[in-house]
Amino acid sequence: MTDLNLHPTGMAAANVTPAGNQPVDWIHIHETVKLLLLSMAQIELTLTDGDHNVTGLGQQFTEMAEHLRKMNHHLQSEPDTPTEILAHGQQLESKINEGVVAFQFYDRLSQRLEHVVNVLALTEEILSDEQRRLKPQAWKNIQTQIKTNYSLDCERKMFDLVIQGTPLHEALELYRTDYIEPNDDVELF
Repeated sequence: MTDLNLHPTGMAAANVTPAGNQPVDWIHIHETVKLLLLSMAQIELTLTDGDHNVTGLGQQFTEMAEHLRKMNHHLQSEPDTPTEILAHGQQLESKINEGVVAFQFYDRLSQRLEHVVNVLALTEEILSDEQRRLKPQAWKNIQTQIKTNYSLDCERKMFDLVIQGTPLHEALELYRTDYIEPNDDVELF
C-alpha cells in the first residue's frame, strides 16, 4: 500500500507498508541515492580511463615539443639550413604547442567532472541522513561547500545562476555568451 503526501520541501513523500507492516518513509530517496552512486561510479571510471590515456599522451606531446625545440634551435644555428626546413620546423612546433594547450582543456574537463562527483557525493550523503535532509541549513551548508570548491570564475557564476533559479538553458546560454564566444583563451586554474 502506498500513500503519497507532499512534504514541506515540495517533494512527494512515499509511505510504503511492506510485507512486515513497518512503514518505510521516503523510499524514493533510497532509489535516488542508488542512482546517484551509479552516476558517480560511471564518472569516476571515465576519469580513471581518461587520465591514464591522456596523461601518457600529454607527456609524449611535451617530450616531442622539447625535442623539436632543440632540433629547431640546432637547425637555426646551422648557416646552410634551407629556409623551407626552418619554416616547417616552426610550423610543426606551433602545432605541437597547440596540442599541448588542448590537453589543458582535458584538465578542465576532468576538474569539472570531479566537481560533479563531489556534488553527487554530498547529495548522496545528505539524502541518506534522515535528519539532515529535512533541514534547510544543511542544504545551505552543502551549497557553500560546493561553491567554495570551484576554482574557475565561470563555475561560480553558473552555480549562482542555477541556485537563484535561472532556467538551465538560460544559464548555459549566458555561459556560452560570456566565456566561449568572446575569445578562445584558456582560463588557467
